[in-house]
Amino acid sequence: MPATPLHFSAIAPLHFKRPETFDVTALLYSSTLVDLELVYYFLAEGQINHGFWHSYLFVLTIYPLVLSLIIYVMERKFEKTISRIYKFFRFFPKKVRYPFKTIYFSCLIGGVSHIFFDMWVHEISPYVLFPLFNGNPFWIGEWSIVINVLVSLLSLSTVYLWIRQIQIHRKAF
Repeated sequence: MPATPLHFSAIAPLHFKRPETFDVTALLYSSTLVDLELVYYFLAEGQINHGFWHSYLFVLTIYPLVLSLIIYVMERKFEKTISRIYKFFRFFPKKVRYPFKTIYFSCLIGGVSHIFFDMWVHEISPYVLFPLFNGNPFWIGEWSIVINVLVSLLSLSTVYLWIRQIQIHRKAF
């Protein structure tokens, strides 16, 4: 299964290639916060389960709307703090504050990509197509290594793009 941080690093090239179209903050939060559900189940039941949050229904409806509102407010109230965090990680986006439409679109992509990567590698994920189907018809068993390799390659491209962005920023200053 792709590790939670890899969910973000696999889609981060979208921001590097089209920074005006994809809000990196929204991509980060939307692609990773879905896994808070796993923490909840671990604390409540002592085991890690995929529930309703790991469904297309959730990441296409409630999740992007609520998360977009939170990120929209956060980018306006904490713009300087977010900029300092980016600077600490040697990440230099062109802007921190995005319009709501861009944030919402990025949250939609982040959530859907998380479910897309997970649906192939988790045999037990009963809500993927809820309410249309109970269970996970997409699980590919041993072939799930293909998804892990794909996510790893996308993550490596993110590292490459990040390093290239650092080099470009150094030359400019």
